[in-house]
This record gives sequence, structure tokens and C-alpha cells, in this order.
Amino acid sequence: MGWSDLPGDLVSGIADRITEHADLARFRSVCPSWRSASAAHAARRRVPLLLLPTQNYSGVNRRLWSLADDSVAEIPVPAARGRSFLFASPRGWTLGVANDLAATLLHPFTGASESLPALPPSFHDDDQRILRDTVWDRSPDAVVVSSGKGAFFCRMLPRDGRLWSPVAGCSQAVDRVGSITYCDDGTFYLLDKGAGKVTALDGATLAVVAAIEPPDLAMPRPWLIPESTLVASSAELLLIVRTQLVYGGYFGFKGLFKVFRAERQSLAAGWSEVAGDMGDRAVFVDHLRGFCVEANGVNGVRRNCVYVASSHKEVNDDYGMDVWGRYTVSVLDLADLTTQDLWHGNLLNFRCSRFWQWPSWCMPNLH
Repeated sequence: MGWSDLPGDLVSGIADRITEHADLARFRSVCPSWRSASAAHAARRRVPLLLLPTQNYSGVNRRLWSLADDSVAEIPVPAARGRSFLFASPRGWTLGVANDLAATLLHPFTGASESLPALPPSFHDDDQRILRDTVWDRSPDAVVVSSGKGAFFCRMLPRDGRLWSPVAGCSQAVDRVGSITYCDDGTFYLLDKGAGKVTALDGATLAVVAAIEPPDLAMPRPWLIPESTLVASSAELLLIVRTQLVYGGYFGFKGLFKVFRAERQSLAAGWSEVAGDMGDRAVFVDHLRGFCVEANGVNGVRRNCVYVASSHKEVNDDYGMDVWGRYTVSVLDLADLTTQDLWHGNLLNFRCSRFWQWPSWCMPNLH
């Protein structure tokens, strides 16, 4: 009798007692029968975790906040040592960047890592700090990054001689790159957050292949500035457009919140408005991007909701010198546009001395 012959209920019981995501990923990789027997447990764990900036950059551990049970865990990520900035992604990979712009791809749940060339000098601001609004994503073949204006790419192969090259035509096509999203159809999508324009890059050639103009918006007040978030799902793109005053503002005035969709196979047709229901999905949004998660009834994710992670500054003295960053998570129900704050528990106990860093969502890879 081999390990793969263990009874399914026994394997399932063992999986239910595994608490660490990395351990569960290794457990499920043993053989197909173990993967099948632990499928239900993995489905319960398919909940995004929030990667929190840390004050101890020379250490190995990094903090993750769990939406499922409001817990904060520290996991060892050796490749993150010395990386002041970590920018997570929904596919598990994280971009780590040091103050000298040295860059690394790392995977918190498997321990894998790959070195990248140092980011271009333009990723430093006037204070010689790395721009906190850096955005990125990767395909199997390349990594694309931007500090706002234009974008750069680095081929994953060959490993020797890797370098960052500007994406041709990107500066003209996108005024302010606010997010970068790679889709399994082999396309990178760059979003101009201010204008709401989306530019598509061929994943193989990194050439601009399409552009989607922003939808027509009738702003309720001329002084309101909408902010857009791009979400890529299996067959479509979603564009979430909102203002700061979504939930009720001064004198009872409400701002704007709309969701638009575009078919990925017919981008030229443009955007059509979604009437208040995205089905059994939830959207997770941070400063990097938005992505969809299935509300499967066992992972605790609420359907037709938007989970927004951000941060705000907190001044602890009268002179404004002691400034900290606090992390926030709010959930917006699209059915009635009501909101709930989720950060008044354990997340409230953590802060970062450098307010100019953002938290970011990552998805455990348990397959």
C-alpha cells in the first residue's frame, strides 16, 4: 500500500488540520488522489490575503492579514530580506524592490524566487524613495512595470542578460498608468486611472494592439473626479468607476459608482454598463489592480461585493512629525451600495512607519 492509496476521508481529515498555506500547497502536490481528497478544504482557503508592509525590512518574515478570520500571520519569505517594497498579485507572485531599486520576483507560499535587473532610475522620486504607486504584472514570458508614466518590460528568458526596455508607444497611448493586468489570453492591459482608457499589449511582442476609450459618464457634479479600476475575468473586462462620495457625502449628496463590461474577444465594441449585479463573484481592489474571486458558499466571500484595501496616515503628535500608516479594508455591496468596515479588529493593531506604502491583495496558490 502506497501513500496514494490512503483512504480519502483520512486524507481529507489531515488536510483540515493543516494551517499553513504553503504546507497545504505541498500536501496537495503529492499525488492526484490527495489533491482530490483535499479539494473542499482548498476551496475554503481560496480567500485573498492582504500583504502588509513591514518595518523590519532586514528580517525574513512578512505579515498577511486573513479576510476569513481577521487574523494576522507571519510567514517566512527569505527572498524578501532587504526588500523594502512588496507588491503582491492574485497569482501568488510578488514583486520585491529594495531602496537601491534591486528587484526580485518571489512567491510567499512556495518559496520560489527569481532575480530581476534593478528597476530604471525613474522609479525613484525626488526624495530618492521608490514610488509607492509602482504597478506591475507578469506573464510566463515577461514582467511589465510602471511608475506612472510609460511602462518597461523584462523578458524572463534568457536568464542571462535580462534588462528593462521601454514599451514602445506606451507613453503616447497612456497618460498615467494606474494598473497593469495580465490575462490568460496572452494580453497585458494597461489602465489610465484618471481617464479610464485601457490599452492592450500583445504578451509576446509587447506591442500596443488595441485601445478601449473610456465610457461616457454624466458626472453628478463637475468637480468630482472619477477613479477607475480594471478587473479581468475569464471572458470579459470589468471597469469599476467611482468617486470618493459613493456612500453619502455632504448634505446627503451621493457620488458616482458604475460598473461596465467589455468582451475580450470584441474590444472594439467598447463598454456596456452592468446593472448592479455581477453574479456570484466578488471583486478585490487595491492600488495595483482589481481581480475577481468566486463566492463559492464555503470561503466566506460575499457575492456581488467589492472589497477595497487601502491605507491612511495617522499623526501621533502635535507637531506632525510622528506619522504612521494604518491599513483599511471595506466591503461595498453593489445591490444597495452599503458599506462595511472590516479593519476594526486585528488589522487595526498593525501600522507602518512609512505611510507611503500600500497593502496589496495576494491569492494563496494551493494547486
